[in-house]
Amino acid sequence: MRWEDAPHYQPQKPEDASVLVAIVPSVADWETIRREGWYRIPVERAPQRMAYDYVAFYHPRAFGEWRWSIRGYAPIQRYELCTRVEMLPDEPDHPRASRHYYRLSLGPLQMLPKPIPSRSLRRISFIPTTLERLLRAEDVADLWLRRSSTAAKAAAYRLRERAAGRRLGELQLAYG
Repeated sequence: MRWEDAPHYQPQKPEDASVLVAIVPSVADWETIRREGWYRIPVERAPQRMAYDYVAFYHPRAFGEWRWSIRGYAPIQRYELCTRVEMLPDEPDHPRASRHYYRLSLGPLQMLPKPIPSRSLRRISFIPTTLERLLRAEDVADLWLRRSSTAAKAAAYRLRERAAGRRLGELQLAYG
């Protein structure tokens, strides 16, 4: 079966769709997204999970009036693993020409109804979120998925339990 023929995951509800917010490092990269419909992520810097329905674009300082905001997003239609030189053949001598990247083929670029600013300037590389959060966010900080207090307490309990188990093991070794 070819990749193109395989059934693709569709979230049960559109608001459950997963979104990866990613930085657009330069205006040239933004033009590639707009004109050619693809985006690249270096494999060595990619998040562990690389299976999202959409990618949203964070604009850093280089974007002038658009700086420190998210203004658009696009559905991800396909993932490919490529070298940089395969994607950018006009740059064969680039220092990272042989490095591997995820190439995300994109559907139509969609602009948000209003920009999502980052009011407290912070360095952003990737933020996993949902489409619902993206469409409702007032600030980039609203995009972070926070664990429920119950999940946070359970995680803290497991950490304490493991630490106690290690201490017990150390005591058993010491006093045999």
